[in-house]
Amino acid sequence: MNFLRSFLYLIVTLCAFSDEAQAGLNKFSLLDRIDSWTIERKIDSFKGTVTCRASIFSTGSWFDSRIRLDKDGEIVFPPGQQRKKIDTEKTIENVKSSLKLCRSGLIYMPELQQE
Repeated sequence: MNFLRSFLYLIVTLCAFSDEAQAGLNKFSLLDRIDSWTIERKIDSFKGTVTCRASIFSTGSWFDSRIRLDKDGEIVFPPGQQRKKIDTEKTIENVKSSLKLCRSGLIYMPELQQE
């Protein structure tokens, strides 16, 4: 009975705060900012997967305009953009650590990360 009650509370909460509850559901949404980097997450409700990405936001599409980290954690520059030093190594390590935390599950609490 407690499970049913909890489930009903969850449904009511999701309906009451639908925009907030659906953030990142089947589309990328902002999760965190680290200096000039943006961490985004998408939860695919059909496949049951969590996808996280990091980039330096700019106008245009993901592949055409954003400096980003690839799946191996390497910095990728858009075609035609000069390669330059983006941030300190500490910032890049913090971004990689946040991506790892993002990919580890649904709860993202970077303040609990060990420095």
